[in-house]
Parts: sequence; C-alpha cells; structure tokens
Amino acid sequence: MGRTVVSIVQAFHQEQESWRKFRRALTRDDRDAFDRLFEHARRHAAEASYVARPTPFEAVVMAVLLEQEKALAEIRSRLDKLEAGRLDRLVPSGVEGLEAGRLERLEATRERKPDENPRLAL
Repeated sequence: MGRTVVSIVQAFHQEQESWRKFRRALTRDDRDAFDRLFEHARRHAAEASYVARPTPFEAVVMAVLLEQEKALAEIRSRLDKLEAGRLDRLVPSGVEGLEAGRLERLEATRERKPDENPRLAL
C-alpha cells in the first residue's frame, strides 16, 4: 500500500517547483539566493516533519527565517567584536557582503604589524 501523506521533503520540492516561473524571471544572482532559501528549508526538513501544518509553505518560511536569524546573530556578534575595539580602524565600505572567511582574513590583516606585512619587507 502506498503513502497517503506526502513526505515533507516531497512537499518542499513541490513548493519549490511551484515557484519555478518566478525563479526563471530572476537575475542569476537572485536565482542563486532563491535556491539558497530552499536549501535552508531542506536543512530543517526533519524538524518540519513534526509539524502538522495544512500548508507546507509555512514550514518552508519558518525554516528560512530560522536560518536567517542565525546568520543575523552571527553578524551581530562580529559587529560587537568590531565595536569593542577588535579592529583599530573601520572596515572599508562594501564589506557587508563578505562571507565569514574573508572577513576573518580581513581582520587578521588589520591586526598585523607593519613589519609583518610581506609587501613592506625589502
């Protein structure tokens, strides 16, 4: 006998498929961001399976919001460290889109003494 209820992973896939035309109209960068949203949702599929919601999209949205809240908390933590004097000068504008690894390398570069900078060594 087959399943009578669609699994949450299948429901997430169907939901993503229902947004196919919208996705197609987006720019390449926006499509990548859009795809990441559904990756966030699939990351929490197991948790979503415990929720009996009539509309699977509610679980998709909650999973996406959860991941974005975690990312925002990480950004706030990094900002607190910066404001606490971790860097001796302001980070140049345009770094708000840096991923974590690049920001850490930037911080390490800022903390390096002038005689440790390979470009200054003769």
